[in-house]
Amino acid sequence: MEIRTYVLGPIETNTYLLTDGNDALLIDPASKPEKCIEILKDYNLAGILLTHGHFDHIKAVDGLYNKYHCPVYLHEDDEFLARDKNSGASFGLVAYISVPTIPLKEGKMKIHDFEFEVIFTPGHTPGSVIYVFEDAIFTGDTLFRCSVGRTDLEGGNFRDLNSSLQIFKSFKKDYLIYPGHEAPSTLYFELDNNPYL
Repeated sequence: MEIRTYVLGPIETNTYLLTDGNDALLIDPASKPEKCIEILKDYNLAGILLTHGHFDHIKAVDGLYNKYHCPVYLHEDDEFLARDKNSGASFGLVAYISVPTIPLKEGKMKIHDFEFEVIFTPGHTPGSVIYVFEDAIFTGDTLFRCSVGRTDLEGGNFRDLNSSLQIFKSFKKDYLIYPGHEAPSTLYFELDNNPYL
């Protein structure tokens, strides 16, 4: 599996392209759909994985679904955020989902040849999740390099986030950490340097 990072959208959200042969997954397609379609020009889009429902992580979802008719996965506790037509208005940006989504469940998942685990990590939003692949964890806005996601937006809860962060202490190897914004990191670096861990 290959991983490519694209920094997209006005809030510089990390959109991740995961490829295996001709198949691809997109995590948090954040820009106008045309940009994501260009990224996908050589691949079959097997699915869209959303780490949470905030406007800056979902902007391309409807356009991609309408072109590729691929499954879109989102935790049901974040449906209200992703479908809010005023979401992001206070930032001068609006993005929402109107297409069908498939509710995420904790545990192992397989999409084509992509195998990974979904772990529920509420706090930044009620339905935040992380995706654990063989050597990489996509943390959305739950965990950043030396920081964590904010909890002062709708549905945020610092106690829940703090509880979710304890999950990272249970992992037994040094995963690459791919966050929703800013630079990547590694699990062991975060355990040693992130004040929230």
